[in-house]
Amino acid sequence: MRITVGAGLKVLRGALLAYVFASAFPALADGPLAIPRSEQATGGYLSTASLLKPCLDIREWSPEPNDDLLKQVADARKGLPSETCDSPALVEKLFKARFLQYASTVVVSDPWNLDTKIRAQNEAIGRCKNTQCLDRELDTVITALSPVYLNSHPEWPKGTGLCTSKTVDVAASKVRALLGGRVQKDIVDTCAPESFSVQTCRGLQGTFVFAGCRMSGNQVNAPEWLFRIRGAKLESLLDIDDGPSGVLKTTCNGMPDLMTSARVSMGEHYVTYYRYDGRQYQSVYAYTAMGVGTDDNGNDLATAQGGLVTPVVCR
Repeated sequence: MRITVGAGLKVLRGALLAYVFASAFPALADGPLAIPRSEQATGGYLSTASLLKPCLDIREWSPEPNDDLLKQVADARKGLPSETCDSPALVEKLFKARFLQYASTVVVSDPWNLDTKIRAQNEAIGRCKNTQCLDRELDTVITALSPVYLNSHPEWPKGTGLCTSKTVDVAASKVRALLGGRVQKDIVDTCAPESFSVQTCRGLQGTFVFAGCRMSGNQVNAPEWLFRIRGAKLESLLDIDDGPSGVLKTTCNGMPDLMTSARVSMGEHYVTYYRYDGRQYQSVYAYTAMGVGTDDNGNDLATAQGGLVTPVVCR
């Protein structure tokens, strides 16, 4: 997958981000995205499968399902008209609508906005008392989200970055003078001596300082800090364990939005979005991206499970 990062962080660690996010997102083949059929979505946990296919036969997962598995399937069907699973065409349409909802969340750069629309769609579906109503509402979902998913280009957005100048490495002997003794100690205690890096650059919003633990081996995530110096004051903007962060094209309160992706397993990643609230970056949306199969064009499929964390008002 081709990844493009914002200008500031691209100078700082573009090659590293390309590696991290290539391993964090679905791989793209040469063909365009295609909406899969239900039999193509075979990966993930039972919770993911039942989200996409609430009418699934639990015995495909376990010949002798226990009470917990039976309850998961029963819970997945709650709120659906009782005859839903009797119609193969409606079962397939339900999968298509669910897939578009949770796969589109992965490929857009502002999932918090899409989340609002999906919640409204699911509320409308939940009001259906018969399969005719359900069929109609599923058509509405599919019509609205098919172009969102099929016309997306799930690559790292071309944000403007935080820097207006080239980033400069800070010598270890000068870190204390730049950040102060307490901040330096926190970084050293987290990363260990000789295994962290600090860079600075100028930006429209002040002088930025990036600090992070160096990675080794097949490690793709590590602690990261972002500071800003305005006058003589050092402001902490971001302190995360799942860096590196990437710069998005969307903004809030004069600063670009940021995103991280922490690898849980080869097919599972925890994605977090951050927005600037006027003082610091706050996590506003997070989800687990789960690999669930491959489409007809060889593109890996992924769906999101999660939701809003902390709303931030953008002025």
